[in-house]
Amino acid sequence: MNWLIQQMSRRTVQLATAALFVWLGLIAQAHAQSPIRIQFAKGAISAEWKGKIYDGSQDFVLRLGRGQSLTVSSPDVYTWSVRGPNGRELGCNGSNYCSPAEDIFSLPLSGDYLISTSYRMSSCATCPVANSRSVNVVFIVK
Repeated sequence: MNWLIQQMSRRTVQLATAALFVWLGLIAQAHAQSPIRIQFAKGAISAEWKGKIYDGSQDFVLRLGRGQSLTVSSPDVYTWSVRGPNGRELGCNGSNYCSPAEDIFSLPLSGDYLISTSYRMSSCATCPVANSRSVNVVFIVK
């Protein structure tokens, strides 16, 4: 009987541990998948976001106007891309992504744009990779 109780206890611990790992994985996914809406102060041409990103990427939503240009400035951003209100991907210099400080000129439509950013998750090529990082991003619209 004691042997049966021990086996059941081990199985319960294994199931609880598995459930915990699944739950932690879902939380990490939620961080990476939740777009953050960026609001510009009235009359401002830039807005700043400081926060923690997970697993190397973060999406932002900005309401922008037709004909404006957009730049992402950050020492932390590796590349960024833009999807317009119509779902069309926009890029820089003939590619489907931009590097920091590159502009996307003359946005084609007014509406919500999805900005997807990617990040270096270590400070050097041989450094250990982190699963989260504190970053600072500035969005500039002219």
